[in-house]
Amino acid sequence: MRRLLRLVTLDQWEALERDYPVDASPTASHRNKVLGLYLLAALVLFSNQFLWKDTWGLWVPETIREGPDRKLFRRMYWSWFISFCYVVPPLVYAKYVLRLGLADLGLSTRGFVKHLWLYGLGLAIVLPLVFLVSDQPHFLKTYPFYKDAARDWVTLLSWEVSYALQFMALEFFFRGFLLFGAVRLLGPWVIPAMVLPYMMIHWSKPELECLGSIIAGVALGVVALRTRAIYAGMIVHIGVAWSMDLLALWHKGKIQELLG
Repeated sequence: MRRLLRLVTLDQWEALERDYPVDASPTASHRNKVLGLYLLAALVLFSNQFLWKDTWGLWVPETIREGPDRKLFRRMYWSWFISFCYVVPPLVYAKYVLRLGLADLGLSTRGFVKHLWLYGLGLAIVLPLVFLVSDQPHFLKTYPFYKDAARDWVTLLSWEVSYALQFMALEFFFRGFLLFGAVRLLGPWVIPAMVLPYMMIHWSKPELECLGSIIAGVALGVVALRTRAIYAGMIVHIGVAWSMDLLALWHKGKIQELLG
């Protein structure tokens, strides 16, 4: 057990220190670029927290905002808005300031099949935990994230696809942009710098999920840097999110109504 614990903690950190050594003498230009990265990250998180509601009223036609499906479209707009903010500004900054391409940000397909077992292992670890807490009052109060998701199959599928898009964008931002954009300067310490804001966006979630986001953030950060890809986070996040929604709907009897 001690050997296993060391394997998944100290050994991984030492491997990261070898693969991503801290830049002992960075140039002023490099430091400024990384500082700009974190300033942009703060702006993105601010926009996602506050501006999507304002733009919903400004950009979306009144016929949609006041229509019978307004709650669904409002949630889908939230997903699309934050997905845009998570992806487009960081992608532009990475390309034109950091001079990094998609592959440099963890979106290379190289080695994807090789690491499939790792992605499956991640799901095998977290899905049973989701099942164990899925009947708790706080969990059922929080999920599904869109409360009327099980109104019909079209609504459920439309929402869950939009929900998954948001998690793909989130993984690109936290495990792609924030990690690979600053790792040359900070080395492995880029992981705690990423985990702090990642944990903060979970403050409104159930306590166990908020605490779990710290562990998950560290684990997914290590996996992303070791595999040089962000697919583990995407697959695990979407799997967990869908299972949370579906289990909550099942405990509330909504899935049975759809099937019946």
